[in-house]
Amino acid sequence: MEIRCIAPTGDWCGEAATWCDSDATLYWSDVNRFLIHALDTRSKAVKTWLFDEPVVALSLTDNDDELLVALGSRLIFWNRKTDVRRDQGFRCKGWPDVRLNEGRAGPNGEFWIGSMANNVGPNGEVMDSRPGKGELYCIRRGHEPKLFKSELGISNTAAWSPDRKVFYFGDTMKNTVWAYDYDANGISGERTFFSGFSRGHPDGSATDSQGYLWNCRFGGNGIVRVAPDGKIEGVIEMPVSNITTCAFGGEGLRTLFITTASIKANQRLAGSLFALDAVVPGAAAFRAKV
Repeated sequence: MEIRCIAPTGDWCGEAATWCDSDATLYWSDVNRFLIHALDTRSKAVKTWLFDEPVVALSLTDNDDELLVALGSRLIFWNRKTDVRRDQGFRCKGWPDVRLNEGRAGPNGEFWIGSMANNVGPNGEVMDSRPGKGELYCIRRGHEPKLFKSELGISNTAAWSPDRKVFYFGDTMKNTVWAYDYDANGISGERTFFSGFSRGHPDGSATDSQGYLWNCRFGGNGIVRVAPDGKIEGVIEMPVSNITTCAFGGEGLRTLFITTASIKANQRLAGSLFALDAVVPGAAAFRAKV
């Protein structure tokens, strides 16, 4: 597959790739520089907004003007047209020793958010992380946040099968992605789905229309495409080491957008946004209910 560098933004830790079809724009963040970027795929222009904390996850909402934004310590709603920001209410337990990390909206409008020991300093400097501090929460409108998993290292990957019956979630430090039975009440039946792969460690993921999981490998120079039975279908070789998240977008959801990180990498294009033409279309992202 041809890998294209489409925005050489030099992100310290690019994350949270999120496609918005209504404005043909790919949104993503730089965790360590406290930024949200937006690439208008029609004009090729990139706009950037500055925040006061690490920006770790993004989600579309049922209000098309607003994105749900996970900062290090809390969730906010951000109006992408006016830049108005308003508090959502959820707070990260343990901040600033612990921060939020991976998060995605689920099929029923809920928001799943994980946490980890904070490895980002007050000025974005990279610090060491520690195992056992992370948790996984489900946040639903009108309900108290519900804790589903604890004692995590680095929460990563939040994705669903096309039939919405399986939820995938991982721990970077444990080099493991689990699968769960999913329904409107949450998740159950944890089992190991993909573990011990030698190419780096699992970061963010996306699923395609055939039910394959595309898992980004931090430190692994690639993205591994994993079949629903957990077997490796293939590896996409990337020109940089640290692959962080991916999201399907573009016409027919046939473009895979890929974020990367420049930390711990001495590579000219590290931290850029990349894209490739996928072999099959992706599954559309869900929207969080405001």
